[in-house]
Amino acid sequence: MKSSSQKLGRKNSYTDAFRRKVVTYSVKNGIIAAADKFSVSTPSVTNWRKDFGVTRATKEAAVAGKKVVLPKKPVSKPVPSGRKNYPDTFREEVARFSALEGVEKTAIRFGVSAPSVTNWRREFGINRETRDKIRKEHEKMGITSDKSLGKKEILKIRRQVEKSLALLDSLLQKM
Repeated sequence: MKSSSQKLGRKNSYTDAFRRKVVTYSVKNGIIAAADKFSVSTPSVTNWRKDFGVTRATKEAAVAGKKVVLPKKPVSKPVPSGRKNYPDTFREEVARFSALEGVEKTAIRFGVSAPSVTNWRREFGINRETRDKIRKEHEKMGITSDKSLGKKEILKIRRQVEKSLALLDSLLQKM
């Protein structure tokens, strides 16, 4: 039967001693066996092994019959997951950049998620109306973006590329 915390979807808080016991068992018997025996998830066992500094060499030594001593407490503290607190100046810069380059391209360039970029645009009031204003500001400063090329310029470049490819094809056929 599940405990009340499990019914509500809350995380269990395991003691370091319990985690160490699970990790010690897993070193000799494997992650899945330890997870089954102690009724915890395999990702938890894997993470705990990392926390206690278990490596491939540790596992091989244990299997070979050598004595393996694990620390009483985790070597590394579990890293909290979740929201990263980016400075306001960074978030605003990303939001303004996305007005020129688009959400996906901006997310990739700055190493953040696309939903974060969208949220930051909303937070700093970057929308279709402000996008033109930002573009004009950048033009005054001499900053251009990839999207600043007009349709005519793109068609001109495309024709040049097609001509170059045709020339290359004709040269290859002569060889």
